[in-house]
Amino acid sequence: MTLQLSTITPKVTVHNGKAITTSQDVADYFGKLHKHVLAKIESLDCSREFMTANFSAVVVKIQAGFNKRDSKAYEMTKDGFVFLVMGFTGKKAAQFKEAYIW
Repeated sequence: MTLQLSTITPKVTVHNGKAITTSQDVADYFGKLHKHVLAKIESLDCSREFMTANFSAVVVKIQAGFNKRDSKAYEMTKDGFVFLVMGFTGKKAAQFKEAYIW
């Protein structure tokens, strides 16, 4: 079986010349609640240097019923994404890990 990495990753954008994704895109792709992805990011057992180099807290507008409100999210680099996702479980996480290793 051949897995193409591009078909099993969440949305990626370019910001200031770097490829990034957001905690919300990760939650959407892996079928997780955004609050759980936030908690996972905030509890990562990595160095402060790695965290500040690869994760950036941002405020995003989200739709809450008929209203929009500010919500916390994270932008993350590819390295931050990989570090985070390697701790995930489930079919999509397994597919990503396999594709990453192969």
